[in-house]
Amino acid sequence: MTPKNMARMVFLLVLVGLSAAFLMQVSSNSLPRFQHLDKVVHFGAFFILALTFHRAFPLPFWLALMILIGYGLAIEYIQGLLPYRSSSWGDLLADAAGAASYYGLIWWRYRRAARRCNSN
Repeated sequence: MTPKNMARMVFLLVLVGLSAAFLMQVSSNSLPRFQHLDKVVHFGAFFILALTFHRAFPLPFWLALMILIGYGLAIEYIQGLLPYRSSSWGDLLADAAGAASYYGLIWWRYRRAARRCNSN
């Protein structure tokens, strides 16, 4: 299996796992809670999703962000249709921030490496 195919398989597993987690019914009494924990979870999940997506499909940053934000929008829409879940603009914002943070970090590392090459 090529590294690209392995990256795509990892992305698919992360995507399926996150989709199931975002859509399943969760008992709020069984989880340790602090205020806005769900936003932290959304941010982290989309940071990891962006990482695996970038490794699997090296698209331009803007296109990858649009795809990932579209996925977040779809998840929030579907959650709004489920009787045991609710959708939230804050969750979508946390999703977008997680994905944008990953791509921002990658862009910063690329620029830093380019400056080092140009200064040598």
